[in-house]
Amino acid sequence: MHSLARFFIGIACAAALTAQAQPATYPSKPVRLVVPFAAGGPIDVLARTLGLKLAAATGQQFIVDNKAGGGSVIAWDHVAKANPDGYTLLVAGIGSRTILPYVANLPFDPAKDLVGVTRLADAASIFVAHPKSGVKNLSELVARAKADPGKLTIAIPAPATVTHFAATLLQRDAGIKLTEVPYKGGAPAMNAVMAGEVDLMTADIGAVIAQVQAGRLVAVAAGSPQRLPMLPQVPTATEAGYPHLVAVNVYGLFAPAGTPKEIVARLNTVVAEALRQPETREQLAKLGMLAETSSVEAFETYLREQTAKWAPLAKASGYRLN
Repeated sequence: MHSLARFFIGIACAAALTAQAQPATYPSKPVRLVVPFAAGGPIDVLARTLGLKLAAATGQQFIVDNKAGGGSVIAWDHVAKANPDGYTLLVAGIGSRTILPYVANLPFDPAKDLVGVTRLADAASIFVAHPKSGVKNLSELVARAKADPGKLTIAIPAPATVTHFAATLLQRDAGIKLTEVPYKGGAPAMNAVMAGEVDLMTADIGAVIAQVQAGRLVAVAAGSPQRLPMLPQVPTATEAGYPHLVAVNVYGLFAPAGTPKEIVARLNTVVAEALRQPETREQLAKLGMLAETSSVEAFETYLREQTAKWAPLAKASGYRLN
């Protein structure tokens, strides 16, 4: 009799665990989308756009939670240590997974403590200059820098990011020296270039496209694999003779390690459906972002590939965030 009771109790427990993991029951309460930067920036807008679509698809709120500071470490650490139940997620650039561990002492391991759910969007880096800097293309930039090493200055909007190391990659491949000027964000960096305080800048295309189109900044070269649809007249760095200078900020969705695979798969599916909608793609295009999706496995493979690309450069730079 006791054996029979234990048998039925075991079946009931297994059924309860299965029901808890069923994707059909998730989400059953609001989900937080943690963003590593203040409200109003490209990643914040991406998260809010995605959150509205996911809320419509699931019937639950996806609330954006801005945890700025620490070079994005605060947000990543918060999600890495959150309960792995699918209700605390991270929307962030992959640089904190592929670059940050090699330039900072972290209180977590991004490769072990978080799992990549899916790729969300790509935003190409672009080199821009002040109109009076005399730099109109990459050849002129390299020639000027070689003639007078260190004289040209370049604003770095956010340290230890793909945008930052795009400038490092250019200096390495072109054999030039630029004076890097760090800023706390894209807006102050862009304002400094437009004011003529700094000659150049690397930035996400979405952050500077309006200023380029208005003639307040000059687009020097795109860090995208192909020319940008919004600036088709601007050559890529590859076309200018620097094939390794492909620098694209990729944004993704992450969850704490240990999050049930069924929930990760459910998230992957609903996000893909949201990003396939023409309205969503158009909204992201206005930010200079190209909506992208991937399977969980493909995203993890991509993260490993990007780490192999950027980690050696980050180590060789000697740069330390803390």
